[in-house]
Amino acid sequence: MRATLAAAIFFAGVCIACAQGGDTPKSGSAERTAIMDVVRPACERDVGQKVIFRVQHLRLIRARVVPLRPDGSEINYSKTKYREANAEGAFDGEGEALLRRQGKGWKLLEWRFGASDTEVPIWFEKYGAPSALAD
Repeated sequence: MRATLAAAIFFAGVCIACAQGGDTPKSGSAERTAIMDVVRPACERDVGQKVIFRVQHLRLIRARVVPLRPDGSEINYSKTKYREANAEGAFDGEGEALLRRQGKGWKLLEWRFGASDTEVPIWFEKYGAPSALAD
């Protein structure tokens, strides 16, 4: 399952990582998998099903992800707690996360899903992250 998941996953993530600049961990790398393994449970709780992610961008500091079903197909939000917001056009099927390296792993600091706006600038201020890393 993990090998299939690694082959199928397209990540969108980003993390606070001291002095690592803007390097993007390669698709399928242990670091990238570790990052998404921290984000995935929060997203799965929100959508009520197993997911993988399609990459939108990956920069250190923040993650932006699109959850997909494990087979790579789109999620049917009419079967989730987001059905009403989605039907009303007030739902964005993307999530944002802020992570920080902690020991050998990653800690999820913030998670937001389904909102049509972003709280990244607020998160950066809260955690003292340079705003230049928001791109």
